[in-house]
Amino acid sequence: MKTEKTLNEKESLDLIARMIDNVHMKIEKNAAIPMIVFGYVSMIISLSVWVALRMTGNNLYNLLWAAIPVLGWILCGLINRNRVRTEGVSRSHMEVLISRLWILLSVVVLLCMIVTFILQGNFPSFFIIILLLTIGVTLSGLMVLYRPFIICGILGILLSFLFLWVKGLESILLIGAVFAIIMVIPGHMLHYAAAKKYKSNV
Repeated sequence: MKTEKTLNEKESLDLIARMIDNVHMKIEKNAAIPMIVFGYVSMIISLSVWVALRMTGNNLYNLLWAAIPVLGWILCGLINRNRVRTEGVSRSHMEVLISRLWILLSVVVLLCMIVTFILQGNFPSFFIIILLLTIGVTLSGLMVLYRPFIICGILGILLSFLFLWVKGLESILLIGAVFAIIMVIPGHMLHYAAAKKYKSNV
């Protein structure tokens, strides 16, 4: 005869708490993916632009900056589709909010790039773009309650003001360094910590 175990009140609350923790850990882990992807893409594009301008001096290579949001969202879309297929879960409400935040920031960044080309460089584009992105990192950290994102985001906000003084090719190298600080490093930290925590609770 098959018997079913009835959970008491304490066991039920513990089960609900574990389910909530697992959902939160998945959100933390998946929140790191866009940071890592966009961080590496931005660093690679920054280095490519720096090398191209240093070797040729042709300002048309600045068009490569537009590849950052395009490549970033394509890669994030592919990773998210694969995750949904393998894990069989859809994105959480928090993930949707974070994605919408970064879509908005990507659109504004593209507009800043367009204005920069129209005004032939007479526009503090690096300062405004880095400031917007670091605010995005800070807000993402506040959404998932992850301190390194918040700290690195605030540090990035402060570093963005350097672009009001640093000009030329040196500013491009500075951009790569800023992306490493605000996205790549904290992104890997969050992904590793969330993955380790999730495995220990499964």
